[in-house]
Amino acid sequence: MTMHAHPALAALRQLGLITATEFDEAMAELEILALDEEDDVDMPRLAPGADAATALAWLLRTDLLPQDAFLPRLRDLPRQHGGTALQERQQLAADALRQVNRQAVDTLYDEDLIDQWQRDAAHASLPADRLLASPIAALRDMLRQGTISALQFEALRLRARQRGSELARIIVDGAARQARRERPAHARPRTWVMAALLVLVAALAARAIVSRQASAPAAAPVAAPVTGQDVERRDLQQHAAQAVESARLPGAGPDLSITVVQDDATPPAR
Repeated sequence: MTMHAHPALAALRQLGLITATEFDEAMAELEILALDEEDDVDMPRLAPGADAATALAWLLRTDLLPQDAFLPRLRDLPRQHGGTALQERQQLAADALRQVNRQAVDTLYDEDLIDQWQRDAAHASLPADRLLASPIAALRDMLRQGTISALQFEALRLRARQRGSELARIIVDGAARQARRERPAHARPRTWVMAALLVLVAALAARAIVSRQASAPAAAPVAAPVTGQDVERRDLQQHAAQAVESARLPGAGPDLSITVVQDDATPPAR
């Protein structure tokens, strides 16, 4: 059986705050909820007598109206409307956003993550131009505003881990992950660790260079004149032999001999 259009949803459609597709999907959802007499569907319900602001809050809370579609639409209202028409739509949207944001804060209180004073302070500063789509976002907003200090946040994290509900732990851990992502790169612990490692490597390299320079002989001994085929350099021969030995295939026999010959010199006879 097809339901009659919910008056509040019809008003939102008439005001242009929701599209025809969003209206149809919302009505379809209401039909499903109407058939669920035992409340088996995990979905908030919209009361038959709900006003337009409550209906809009319900759409946002259930994600039947995605915030990434609604907020740009809200910012575009001044281009389409003016005067009383604009004020009516903006006020309705602000009331809906406050309802959703207030509920997100109330969830923090219900889960014993904030006290009554913190809840009231958060209620007094709820944003009317953006959506705190979840308790995690509400907790992050309270941290940014200073309603909860960093020390208080660490204390509630510990409390949630020790005796909090599963939902409380999810909220706190989610807020902590968002805080780490939002932290500037230079303030992240890993950045400082990498910088310290680079400084340490540079210091060790410089120390090695200085040590080699200090241990080098002041002057090389004067070698006897080299004539004819007596052009072999013992040090180069040793290094070349080591290189060939390293490159030799496994199992090959040691049947190579290395002789380093100066340019333009005749190789020694074998």
